[in-house]
Amino acid sequence: MDLNLSFDLRVEPLSKYHLDDISMHRLRGGEIVALDDQYTFLQRIPRSHYVLAVGPVPYLYYLHQMRLLDIALIAFIAISLAFPVFIWMRPHWQDMLKLEAAAQRFGDGHLNERIHFDEGSSFERLGVAFNQMADNINALIASKKQLIDGIAHELRTPLVRLRYRLEMSDNLSAAESQALNRDISQLEALIEELLTYARLDRPQNELHLSEPDLPLWLSTHLADIQAVTPDKTVRIKTLMQDHYAALDMRLMERVLDNLLNNALRYCHSTVENQPATVGE
Repeated sequence: MDLNLSFDLRVEPLSKYHLDDISMHRLRGGEIVALDDQYTFLQRIPRSHYVLAVGPVPYLYYLHQMRLLDIALIAFIAISLAFPVFIWMRPHWQDMLKLEAAAQRFGDGHLNERIHFDEGSSFERLGVAFNQMADNINALIASKKQLIDGIAHELRTPLVRLRYRLEMSDNLSAAESQALNRDISQLEALIEELLTYARLDRPQNELHLSEPDLPLWLSTHLADIQAVTPDKTVRIKTLMQDHYAALDMRLMERVLDNLLNNALRYCHSTVENQPATVGE
């Protein structure tokens, strides 16, 4: 019977087609199986070893060709859009790298770093904001330096007067006078340190290391502290060693003073320590 179809319709033995297990199971279950590579559909004739084969179907062939055309068209559109986007993004990307480099240099301490974009750049306003921020930070740093410098200079005058009156006073014992002179010297050293920091853009606390006679230094320091706190007792034990670690004695005095002042503030009558060794 001529049905005037655009594809073949035929009955063929099932053994003609080499199907995988899943496709064979579906076919035996009465489902229609599509052979994509042959553009053909198969359906098993019940209670037989034959199948009804339809194809090759031209529509499937053209659909496959259209898929290739769609992929080529999408690729062409993507490339057509990517190229102008790249042309448009390239100056923006360069400006972003320029801004990143300026921010990195500013963060590294180059406080005079400024950034300038071409007129009409999308980053022009951002560059102006960055420069304003940098100017404000520089102004704050200058204000801080000026404040520290002023405070340090103002403190020098009363310290000079205090040292003069201390030397002229006859009401203090030699130990008390020595302890007070030591405290005044420490204050003067702190003020000098503040003045040094005020002159620097990025102050660095340089260490002045030396290997001290630690027991002698501790006994001298504790004698000064004991002289100004006669109502309390300070006992510091040390481990006798041939060599001690290199220390910055100015900073060590500050550390010891802070520890002992806190201990004396909260103790009842005696401050003691328990020495310990630290593994190498």
